[in-house]
Amino acid sequence: MEKRQKILSIQLPYVDNHIGGNSENLRLAGIYLRHAMERSGENHHFSMSICPQWTDKLNDGHLVDYIVERERPTVIASTLYAWNIERTLDVLRAVKKRLPAVRILAGGPEVAPDHPFLFRNCLPDAVAVGEGEQVFPLILESLRTGKRTGLKSVAWRSGRKYVWGKKNVNKGELGALLPPPAYRYNVPDSNGIAYMETSRGCPLRCAFCCYNQKRHGVSFIKAHDVIARAGILIRRGAKEIRFIDPTFNSNPEFVNILKGLTGLNAGRGVVFFAELRAEKISKEHARLLDKANFREIEAGIQSRDPMVLRAIGRPTDIGALDRGIRLMSENGIKLTVDVMCGLPFQELSDIRKSLRWASGVKNAHVQFLHTLLIPGTELRSRRKEYGLDGQSRPPYRVTATRLLSSADMSYAEELAMRYTDRLMDSPAVRFAGRGLPDLFDEQVIVNISHQIHGRIEGKSNRRALIIKGAGLYGRRFLVLGTIRQAIKIEPHTLWQFVLEPDEEEPLDLFDAMIEEIDRFPAHFLDNMTVVPGGYRRVARRIFVRLKAGRRYRKAWIAAVDDMLRKKFY
Repeated sequence: MEKRQKILSIQLPYVDNHIGGNSENLRLAGIYLRHAMERSGENHHFSMSICPQWTDKLNDGHLVDYIVERERPTVIASTLYAWNIERTLDVLRAVKKRLPAVRILAGGPEVAPDHPFLFRNCLPDAVAVGEGEQVFPLILESLRTGKRTGLKSVAWRSGRKYVWGKKNVNKGELGALLPPPAYRYNVPDSNGIAYMETSRGCPLRCAFCCYNQKRHGVSFIKAHDVIARAGILIRRGAKEIRFIDPTFNSNPEFVNILKGLTGLNAGRGVVFFAELRAEKISKEHARLLDKANFREIEAGIQSRDPMVLRAIGRPTDIGALDRGIRLMSENGIKLTVDVMCGLPFQELSDIRKSLRWASGVKNAHVQFLHTLLIPGTELRSRRKEYGLDGQSRPPYRVTATRLLSSADMSYAEELAMRYTDRLMDSPAVRFAGRGLPDLFDEQVIVNISHQIHGRIEGKSNRRALIIKGAGLYGRRFLVLGTIRQAIKIEPHTLWQFVLEPDEEEPLDLFDAMIEEIDRFPAHFLDNMTVVPGGYRRVARRIFVRLKAGRRYRKAWIAAVDDMLRKKFY
């Protein structure tokens, strides 16, 4: 009997500084691909496991150990997003060194033919753009038989380059692609959160989004199917169901779906979330959304300027939009209203006007979003035409336009803070003190007084290094060496370098530590987080924890905290 090859599906999480709460990384792609493999019959030749949720906390070294020593896959299927692509490629590269025969597949929203670095190091054996359910079994068949798929949406590595096929693949109807409602892997995560699709494709053609450019037309599932799926998820422990359609109310059976969810959720024990077009919301829709227990709705407003909206392919009836927003707000639904910055033809006056309007919406949270030049989007391909400057690495944030200088963009951030009082990422409460509420759970002690920095202990991707000792400034080269080693070995880990000095240390020590951190390329979180008043470091931060029983001058404590607050967030 043929021995089945083992596939490991990996989807690395978004890692941030937030203390408390639950992380969220539902591996929906792995579930869909596993079902597609089973439906095609390729499961007679392959078996699949999905990297478990607890591995989301591992640093790169321990994650590689888990993959190599526990899973030992022959194929790895990786799902790539802007927040995980750099880390995923580094992890896969390390796995490949220890398992040279492993074959690597890459897919996900981040993949596009014009990607700036995915193809550069020729790591993946095959790369797929767009939906994976139809092409994944064909890729597995190709791995098994040695015959390439020849599909337009799949690139195969050939030496030091990639070769795309020429054949189209039928996208198929969503109902036929999704796992059946009772599929054994359709379960909420450990926090009771579940995702659900009711449509595939998007009726909008937004230039900043790649979703609508990977499928022409929209496919929907019927209301009875939506209700059946939701009912099973609730029986399996779902407390919150998030509809991940780009425009939930584009489904022709939208009203019937809401009525069905209302009947299913009569006790209102489950909350629902969706993103929709506010300008299409009627009085009946708003009433039914509330009755079904949609407690949060996201509405992408983006801009109030008709010229800007036309440029990004999102013409909007402003009057109808305002009416839809008001109807939902009056029904007690919390609204997340998106306002964007850095769009083509956008001026500061539009940003100010949009923020002022959004902040006046009752029961609303304003989400201020920077425009991203995402690979595969129309906006990225036309960035020179529009005069858009942006980051070369993820998340590809627009940093200036013809009408908005970098100083204007910074001022826009200040406006957003003024109108929304919102905070990016998780700013530290304090950087110097006897109690530091922002420290990570895993805290590793390094005593510089009698220990030359060696291997750094710990296994999580969020770690606090507690650097102790007397005369730390005199031993600063050991302190700097510890920082250097930590970031070099684990560049994707969020590091907190926590000095616990026996006495007051010169501020020059902190300057040297900051310079050491700055020698390394910025972490994704640094590029993602935009802070008014200029760049501050987010992913690698310095803290000072004062020792019990020791006396420190208030002026010194204040000077250290002020210095670190100006450099870190």
